[in-house]
Amino acid sequence: MYRIVSFIIIFLFVSTMLYFHNQNSHYQASDQDNHHGHEMVNIPTGIQAPSIDGKVEQDPSGSWLLKIETEQFTFAPEKAGADQVNYDEGHAHLYLDGEKVNRLYGNYYNLGELKKGTHQIKVTLNANNHDILAVGGQEIAYKETFKVK
Repeated sequence: MYRIVSFIIIFLFVSTMLYFHNQNSHYQASDQDNHHGHEMVNIPTGIQAPSIDGKVEQDPSGSWLLKIETEQFTFAPEKAGADQVNYDEGHAHLYLDGEKVNRLYGNYYNLGELKKGTHQIKVTLNANNHDILAVGGQEIAYKETFKVK
């Protein structure tokens, strides 16, 4: 009888933990748009929207370097996770081949050595609360497809 009661208690505890884990906005197994649980924040008309551009190049050591440039946007790593949304500050999210790699708090990121083949990179501008900045429902992002030989 002790084993059955222990099993039920452990089962309920684990089930409860899994339920709350799945409710966390950073965990979305069925995330179809690769937003990883983050909402889009449309910048209102009349407010200067930030922009992003970049390039990916192989450096002399053989690793790949991402350089991004933004306009009307300031990186604010000390405010990451804050609830307040500002349209001109925050951080960026880096995706390589559809998978989130990291947050960016500056203009450069070393992608390391990459496997041969075609790769896709995307960098989105995100508000301090991690929501994706957008204009007219379109995320503000830099995208590039490149080949590693």
